[in-house]
Amino acid sequence: MNAPLRFLGRYARRNLWPYTLGAIALLVTNYAVVRIPALMGDALNVLERAGADALSQSRGLAIELIVLALGVIGVRTASRALFFNPGREIEFRLGVDLFERLLGLQRPFFNRHKVGELVSVATNDTTAVRLLVGFAGLQVCNVVVAIPMHLWQMLRTDVWLTLWCLLPVVFGAAYMRWTVKRFFSMVRESMQLLAKLSDRVLEAYAGVGTIRAHAAEPATLRRFDERNDAYLALQLRMSAIRAFGMPVLAFSGLVGTGVVLWVGGNGVLAGQLGVGDLATFTALLVSLVGTLTALAWVLAAIGRGLIATDRVADLLHTPDELPPASHTLALTAPPRIELRDLSFTYEGASEPSLQHVDVDLAPGATLGIFGKTGSGKTTLVNLLTRIYTPPAGTIFVDGIDACTITLPSLREAMAVVPQTPFLFSTRLRDNITLRDANPRARRRGKDGAPPEPEPDDPRLDAVLRASCLVDDIANLPSGLDTVVGERGVMLSGGQRQRAALARALYRERPVLVLDDVLSAVDQGTEARLVAAIRALRAGHDRGLAPTTVIVSHRTSVLEHADEILVLDGGRVVERGTHESLLRQGGLYADTHAHQEGEP
Repeated sequence: MNAPLRFLGRYARRNLWPYTLGAIALLVTNYAVVRIPALMGDALNVLERAGADALSQSRGLAIELIVLALGVIGVRTASRALFFNPGREIEFRLGVDLFERLLGLQRPFFNRHKVGELVSVATNDTTAVRLLVGFAGLQVCNVVVAIPMHLWQMLRTDVWLTLWCLLPVVFGAAYMRWTVKRFFSMVRESMQLLAKLSDRVLEAYAGVGTIRAHAAEPATLRRFDERNDAYLALQLRMSAIRAFGMPVLAFSGLVGTGVVLWVGGNGVLAGQLGVGDLATFTALLVSLVGTLTALAWVLAAIGRGLIATDRVADLLHTPDELPPASHTLALTAPPRIELRDLSFTYEGASEPSLQHVDVDLAPGATLGIFGKTGSGKTTLVNLLTRIYTPPAGTIFVDGIDACTITLPSLREAMAVVPQTPFLFSTRLRDNITLRDANPRARRRGKDGAPPEPEPDDPRLDAVLRASCLVDDIANLPSGLDTVVGERGVMLSGGQRQRAALARALYRERPVLVLDDVLSAVDQGTEARLVAAIRALRAGHDRGLAPTTVIVSHRTSVLEHADEILVLDGGRVVERGTHESLLRQGGLYADTHAHQEGEP
C-alpha cells in the first residue's frame, strides 16, 4: 500500500495547490452540510417554544440556511474540479512517461511481455489511476473530513444518543472492511484477466488475414470466449460482493436511525431532548450513512486504482538492461567495424545462436552474410545494431567497444533496413523522409485552396530512382502523398521493402545495414537494386561510401561484397570473396549453382 502511495506522491506533488484548495473546499462543504441540520433543529426548537419572537428568529435561521445551501453548490463544484482536473493531468503524465519508457526498453523486455498486456497497462491502468486520484480521492478525503465533523455535531447534541446510534454503524463498517480485503485480491485478478483479453483481441486483429484465409473464425471466437467468460464471471462475483456490501452498510444506518427515533423519542417525551435536536440528530445520521455508502460505491475504483498504480510503477521502474555507456559516437566518416570472437545465446535458449565469429571490416567496405534459414544471420544484424546487447569486448566501432557507446549515438550513425519492413500509417513521402508531417498539418493556400506543393528534394528524387520506386509511385493514387495505410497495407511486399530501403538510403548514414531486403522483389528489380547498392561504393555525397553489411540468401546480391561470411548453425563455415567461395565448392558454391539454374 505504501509503495503505490509514494509513487503517486511524486506525480501529485506538482498539483499540491489544487489539492490543497480542494481540501479546503471540502472542509467548507462539510461544515455547511453539518451546519444545515443544526439550523433546522434550532428553527424547530424556536417554533416549538412558540414565543413572541419565534417567527422572527426562525426567519433569520431560514435565511442563513438558504445562504449555506447556495454556498454548498459553489464549494462542492469547486472541490470536484480541483480534484478531477489534477487526475486528468496525472493520467496524461503517466501516459507520456510510459510511452517514453517503452521506447527506451530493449527487445528482450518485449519478448517477455505481450503487447496486449502493455497496451492494457498504458490505457486501462492509467485510467484506473485517474479515477483513484480524482473521483476516489475526492470521496476518501470527503470521508476523512465529514466523519469527524458529523460526530462532533452529534456529540454536541447528545453524547449517549450518539453512542447508541453508532453501534450498528460500527458493525456495518467492520463488515465492509472484511469485504474490502476480499475485493482487492479479486481486483488484481480481474486486471490480469483484462490484460490477457486485450492481448487476445490484438492478436486476432493483427492476424485477421490469416484467420479468414484458413476459415479459423470459430476457433478464434472460442478462444476469445474462454477468456471473456472468465473475466465476466469474475466481474459478476465482484459485483455481487459490492452489491451485498452496500445494503449491509445501509441497513446498519437504518438500524441506527431506528435507535435514534426510539431512544431520542423517549427523551423528547421525557422532556430531556427537544424536537429540533432529534430532527438534527436524525438528519446528521442519514448524512453520515450516505457518506459511508458513497465510499462503498468507489470501492472498486480504490482497489483497481491502487493495483493499477503498482503495475504502472513496475513498468516505469523496469531496468533498461543496458551496460553503462561512457562514449558518445560522433562519426564524420565511415567507421571500421570489428567482431572479436562473438558468441551469443538468447535468453532461455540452451544452444548459442552465434559462436566465435571474427570479422575486420574496413571503413567503406561491404560485408556479405549468407546462410540457410536459422543460421544466425539476423542475430548477427541484431547484435550489430544493438537490438540485443552483445557480450562486452566482442563488437567494436572504430576501436570502441559497442557496449560502451550510448545507444542513441550508435543508432544515429546507422541506417538499418530490417528483414520485415515497417511502414507508418501516413504518406509514403513521410515514411521515407521520416518527417513528422500529418497530411492535415500541411500548409494550405488562402481561402481554402488546396495544400501548397512540397518543395523540391533532389536527394529524395535520387533515392526513389535508386530504390526503383519511380514507376510504382506513378501508379499510386496520390503519388508520394498516398497514405499507405496500417503497416503499409496499400503497398505490396516488394514495394514495402523498397520503401524501407529508400528510407535507409535517404538517411545517408556512415553505416548501412541491409537484412535480406530483396527477398520480395523480382529478378529484374533485384538486378537494378543491386546496381544501386554497388553504386554506393563509387562514392557518397560527402565523398565516402558507407560501411555496409548485407544479409541475403541470394548469391547474386552478395557478388560485390569485399568479404562474405557463410554461416551454418551459428558458426562461420566459409569466408572469402564471391569468386573464392565459388572456387572452394562448398555450401555457397552449391547454392549459387542452384540459383543460376533457376529460370
